[in-house]
Amino acid sequence: MMTSEQTEISTPQTSESLYGTALGFLAFLIWGLFPLYFVLLRDVPPLVTLAFRAVFTTVLLLPLVLIRGKGREILRTLRNPLYDLGLLVTMSTTAASWGLFIWLVALNHTLYASLGNYASPLVSVMFGAILFHERPRSLQWLAIFIALIAVIIFARGVGRLPWESVIVALVFAIYSAMRKKLDVDSTTALSVETIFATPIGAGYILYEAFTHAARPEWSTDPRLLALLVGGGALTAVPLLLFGSAARRCKLSTLGLLNYLTPTGQFLCGVFWLHESTTSFQWISFALIWLALIFFTIDLFRNERRARGVKA
Repeated sequence: MMTSEQTEISTPQTSESLYGTALGFLAFLIWGLFPLYFVLLRDVPPLVTLAFRAVFTTVLLLPLVLIRGKGREILRTLRNPLYDLGLLVTMSTTAASWGLFIWLVALNHTLYASLGNYASPLVSVMFGAILFHERPRSLQWLAIFIALIAVIIFARGVGRLPWESVIVALVFAIYSAMRKKLDVDSTTALSVETIFATPIGAGYILYEAFTHAARPEWSTDPRLLALLVGGGALTAVPLLLFGSAARRCKLSTLGLLNYLTPTGQFLCGVFWLHESTTSFQWISFALIWLALIFFTIDLFRNERRARGVKA
């Protein structure tokens, strides 16, 4: 039976955790619904959309980060050449991931992005085993094996290796591995990545807008310009929500909420964007969901053991 003092301590902690869960849920839900927004930019070259995203994410995100007192930490990180190189790599992987996602939505291949995002936690486990000598547990190995079968079945359905999905999963795993190597907190790392990306994005926008014989439609159409600017600002919102959630949620909770993003992409692709599907693809996704059930069970088991050791 808890004492009144224990109740006073646990109640704020519980409220904070519930608040963090709500923020995390909203962040992953927004990421999952992004296909519905970026399909509106289907007629804009994907690299232009990506460049606007880089610039206007920074415009919204960086001032908020500086208000929170991260300026000194950002400057300290920028003065470290090793951190700069590492964050330049992570910025490149983020750009590759977003560029591929925007391109897949434009091609009406959102399901490929969804499959890659479903598989990315499992690929990260494999990277951990290879790069950091982390030993996957039995349920993790089972989940990885089932996911591999799912990719093979998906390939059978589309008649080729879904390299787009493979790249999405690999890029995320590379990003996670690099960030794990760098002793930089997530907010500072994200801020430095956006600082690196902004001049590249701005330069590309100006190049595409003014170096052709005729101005491209997106540079003169107020609707497309508003969507491009809004897309950049919109991507900053879930990043801020996720940053707040990560400080309040358990790892297992975030791991479970993470599946909202590929699930949202899958639902958008099938029911709103009406992408064609085959029985092979449905079987593939069913296997992926089964693999993630095993993966989630293992995540909760491991966290429970860790709490037991600490106790």
